[in-house]
Amino acid sequence: MKLLVPAAAGIEAVVKRQLDVLGYPNTRAVNGRIAVENCTWTDVARLNMFLRSGERVLINLAEFNVPDFDALYDGISRICWCDWIDRCGRIIVVTKSVDSKLFAHHSIQSVGKKAIVNVLVPKYGFLAENGAEYRVELDITHNVCSVNLDTTGVGLHKRGYRTMPYDAPLKETTAAALIDLTVWNPDKTFTDLFCGSGTLPIEAALKALRIAPGLNRHFAYEQWCCVDANAAKSAAEEARDARVERKLEIIGGDVNKYAVEIARFHAERAGVAHCIKFNLRKAQDFVSNSSYAVNVSNPPYGERLGDKEEARQTARDMGKLYRTLDNWNFYFLSPLPDFERQFGRRADKKRYIYNAGIKCSYYTFNGPKPV
Repeated sequence: MKLLVPAAAGIEAVVKRQLDVLGYPNTRAVNGRIAVENCTWTDVARLNMFLRSGERVLINLAEFNVPDFDALYDGISRICWCDWIDRCGRIIVVTKSVDSKLFAHHSIQSVGKKAIVNVLVPKYGFLAENGAEYRVELDITHNVCSVNLDTTGVGLHKRGYRTMPYDAPLKETTAAALIDLTVWNPDKTFTDLFCGSGTLPIEAALKALRIAPGLNRHFAYEQWCCVDANAAKSAAEEARDARVERKLEIIGGDVNKYAVEIARFHAERAGVAHCIKFNLRKAQDFVSNSSYAVNVSNPPYGERLGDKEEARQTARDMGKLYRTLDNWNFYFLSPLPDFERQFGRRADKKRYIYNAGIKCSYYTFNGPKPV
């Protein structure tokens, strides 16, 4: 099987590195998706279980040119759907179209569903569609249709621990990527001075303790008849064996009392409350004796919360704090075009990452290297 792992814009390289660590080298990124060749159901289970920043795990069933709807129907009809979907399978067709002649999503969806059903009915006689869900994605980009079967179901960012709502949350997959883009390791202090509902500190703890992000949830493929029954069990056993215990210094802070309460609750659900300290405190009042530590934050900004002048003041405050903690590395995700000017120095590194549909820059402000 050929698997595709969609990645949010700006973090494709992070997902590729995560795949390499999991034992999948030589992957390639095309149109925001990382292709993994020659896979089995064991690989499907492992990627769903262990990937921290991929969005989903898709099985690529076919690719073909689609100059018109007849070509779309014919291409989908050539797939042996009986190898994948049983009589009771609930078929859901989702569509995506970029720079293509076929762009009417309802029509693409209708033709796709009709083609799948017309392949299955001669085999089964009828379709009950009251069983497991099969989400078929028709991704048409530059007049080429990629037909993909979604093995994940609810996106991989849904770890299961974040159940209480809070304004402007950072997706778990994005938070994990932001951490991977830092120099932090579990021997260093980790802080998030604008922790909100706690996603960044929790993801740091999960990574440090090697807790698989998919360990406490289920995936769509687990209900399919075509799957190797041992795949999910094997991945779960590997995840349980991988966990370690170690002393960590992870600190989350926020000025909002309700946010701190939510963060503590989410940390409990994630099983990492014992290694994170959450404080009710203004970010600019933070003090620490730790050397060569790391702060990663997604501070509030005008497009989401408050106004832009407040966001600029936050950047100025963080610049002042950075100069009092000059052995620290600071990382901030912000859409403010003048963030560096407000912070008081140019970033050592900057990359573009989309957060909740907003184009942001991820700024790196390095401290001196440890001697």
